[in-house]
Amino acid sequence: MQHLTRFFLSLCLGLLVSQSAIAADYAFNLYNNTTKYTITGFQTYENDSWTTWKNVALAPGEKQQMNWGANTGYCTVPFKIMYEEINTEQYSVDWCKLKNIYVTDDNVTYD
Repeated sequence: MQHLTRFFLSLCLGLLVSQSAIAADYAFNLYNNTTKYTITGFQTYENDSWTTWKNVALAPGEKQQMNWGANTGYCTVPFKIMYEEINTEQYSVDWCKLKNIYVTDDNVTYD
């Protein structure tokens, strides 16, 4: 009986650990590798509207850790990077796979 109780406790603990691994948030890094542009905001498009993320500001050469705070919803969601000086294009990425966004003076890439 004691072995059976230990087995069920081990099984439950294993399920909890695997559940928390599955529930990881969509975290990524935003790199401002520009030489002259300050990033003043970040927006994502869901449910037919743009949402502006709070506390996003990066001077040239800075990096900021970002996190969706959840792992639900669609993996592919459009985003925009906001600058004080210029308007930006809209980009679309697979957030389920993305780890980094790199912004340069003339390009935005990701991996």
